[in-house]
Amino acid sequence: MKNVALALSSGGPRGFAYIGAIEVLQERGYRITSVAGSSAGALVGGIFAAGGLEPFKEWLCGLDPVQVVSLMDFAPSRNSLVKGDKVIRAIKERVPDVRIEDLPIPFAAVASDLFTGEEVVFREGPLFTALRASISIPSMFRPVKWRGHTLVDGGLVNTFPLDLVERSEGDILVGFNVNRIDAEGITRYMKTRAAITETGELLRERATDRLKDTLASEGALLDKVRKAGKAGGRMIRERIDAGRLDRRLEAAAREKNIPLDAADSYASVLQRSFGIMNHTIARLQIDLYKPDILVNLPFDSYHGVYGYSHAGEIVEKGRALMSAALDSYEAQAD
Repeated sequence: MKNVALALSSGGPRGFAYIGAIEVLQERGYRITSVAGSSAGALVGGIFAAGGLEPFKEWLCGLDPVQVVSLMDFAPSRNSLVKGDKVIRAIKERVPDVRIEDLPIPFAAVASDLFTGEEVVFREGPLFTALRASISIPSMFRPVKWRGHTLVDGGLVNTFPLDLVERSEGDILVGFNVNRIDAEGITRYMKTRAAITETGELLRERATDRLKDTLASEGALLDKVRKAGKAGGRMIRERIDAGRLDRRLEAAAREKNIPLDAADSYASVLQRSFGIMNHTIARLQIDLYKPDILVNLPFDSYHGVYGYSHAGEIVEKGRALMSAALDSYEAQAD
């Protein structure tokens, strides 16, 4: 049985994948001896350490979109939209509120000091104080006051705390990051889309020129009308073909989670800005601490109410990704 030091990144509803990943690790004989997490990673990691993962999963996977929204205790103020107390109370009904130092395995949760930018790491104290601080998305959840700190989401300073998980002799470092942005895939899509648009514009220009030339040419009016009709029909067919190609490209892009609407609204721009920050921090952490097993779920996978109300699907995705990662690791070990 291999011991595992497990690090879980921030990541909103994508963090539910950690539930499936933890299940697979245990099913395959790995013993999780310590956990560190940021934001969603802290939430799932802390609940696991407290022994409440199964009832939490059962409750979570039963939530529909209306129930998800009902957990948001909206109370707009100068610094937040949601108190954040209602969802914590709901989780407390299923998970014991213990002290971190009394957990059976070492656990660390990361939060960020809003004023100093300091990384604040919880290794002791009430578990749910740590979890509530670590998930406090700026401007969404009300910040947490604790020991002179004003705390917000841990992802601002350390989105992937590979450096904070407690290590033991002979263990392996396993990291699950749900903030990877597929820059290469997005770039390929954008270039292809731009080429299709450019080609379509060129075809329209050529068709218009042909039509003008036909109408301006010498000859009987009826012949010119016939030629113009053929040119117009060809132009329409070319535009239809270009439209079909564009729709096929868009459908393929959506299947691959290309962010087609990343700049469509205030919320999407803000969300993507945080995503870029988290992707960059996570990449630096990976380069520095080089986990033995690294699992990635793309940032553009699940967002918003849709993500929170499709927890079961995300849990299964986490199972599949961890299974594949362990297969690869064990094959190399052999």
